[in-house]
Amino acid sequence: MHHPHFTFETWRNTARPWLAAGHKADEIRWHGTASELTERAARPDAASTSPTRSELRLPRPLMSLLQNLACFRHDSRWELMYRLTWRVLYENPHLLADPADPDIANALSMDRAVRRDIHKMHAFVRFREIRAGEEPAYFAWFEPQQEILEPGAKFFVKRFPNLRWTIATPDGAALWDKESLQFVAPQFAGDRPAEDAQEVLWRTYYHSICNVARINPTAMQREMPKHYWRNLPEATEIAGLMKEGHAKFAARHSEGDHETFTEAKSLQRSLAQVHIPAEGVHTCRACDIWKNATQAVEGEGPPSAKLMLVGEQPGDEEDLQGRPFVGPAGQVLNEALTAAGIERREIYITGAVKHFKWEPRGKRRLHKKPSTAEIRICNIWLQGEIETLKPTVIVALGASALSALHGKSMSIEAARQMDLTHSAGARILATYHPAAILRADRERASLLRAALVEDLKRASELCT
Repeated sequence: MHHPHFTFETWRNTARPWLAAGHKADEIRWHGTASELTERAARPDAASTSPTRSELRLPRPLMSLLQNLACFRHDSRWELMYRLTWRVLYENPHLLADPADPDIANALSMDRAVRRDIHKMHAFVRFREIRAGEEPAYFAWFEPQQEILEPGAKFFVKRFPNLRWTIATPDGAALWDKESLQFVAPQFAGDRPAEDAQEVLWRTYYHSICNVARINPTAMQREMPKHYWRNLPEATEIAGLMKEGHAKFAARHSEGDHETFTEAKSLQRSLAQVHIPAEGVHTCRACDIWKNATQAVEGEGPPSAKLMLVGEQPGDEEDLQGRPFVGPAGQVLNEALTAAGIERREIYITGAVKHFKWEPRGKRRLHKKPSTAEIRICNIWLQGEIETLKPTVIVALGASALSALHGKSMSIEAARQMDLTHSAGARILATYHPAAILRADRERASLLRAALVEDLKRASELCT
């Protein structure tokens, strides 16, 4: 549930009386608006018979962590923040030193996501010049993945103290008038201006300094995710630069440089992956799964990969980190890949559904299987990856992935014995999802793990 204007300060004021009274996290329901929660905290019935603490002293590292967690775009943050604070006050003052603790591990993962997004804001905000009376001013539109406008904007006060500027986001806007920094609702930030002369100059400069021979699409998208491209003026130059680089390589090949020709073919294969869609998977709203997910999770791997692995959907950890197969199932998959003699960095891994579908179970977010309709809706993104990558073999990890790839529902036991082909021409091999191994008893898990390794070996052999 969204809490209007619920900030770290609001949370602290709301949580303080409950913490002082010793209320545990499971005694509090974080539902309602910010004002309703604050009012509830002030009621006499919020008191406890436990001894009160008139003054709550929190370690500075915990305060810093809590401020970052408050920026994480998911309502589970408020409960986690309270539980961490209570545990430090009443249970273990050295809790932050235990990274193996589930709450600490979750908090640190969220903290990294927030810090990473602040870094992206510092790197990818682009100002356009506007007129404010006789004095020029500057406007930037930025779409952060977390709610980091306030901590992120402070950097620009130090960087551009003598300019008037506005940074607007879907959550609100930061306004600097050369004396004070204010935060307002997005509708009060003003209209987004068209490109200016400096932007044209910037694109020209970017084009002139870019070394096309060194463009690595995979590395570039890792450092500059597509989520930010539509607001980066230089992003419009990338596809043209790639084509220009390919043309230069091809011209050199015509003069007999075989090594350069090989490099050019590799670059040509990479080129298809570099495009700037008007709408990307991070803005997809075709079904309702996105509403409760932290972010879309795209596939990852080299554009030259011959082997593609397709799972069902992101899990809890994938949803937080924005990468496929990094949670418990990912650990099982990594072990199976190693046993099969496959380097993960040499293959492409993705999911049939790009957002995490889950249901609450106590304090946990439990995986919920996407429906056939949701898999079908999300298939446009998977097919786009296949068309771009052109893999030789696709491994379907589980029945949902198999349905997305082949359009039919069947058991993995039956599909493992069949010769299946994707409409794009790739060979499809079906095998068990690593999560099935985690759910099985010891004997069954051993059999499934052996089958997974065997199928991965076979897929690798078919790629050679």
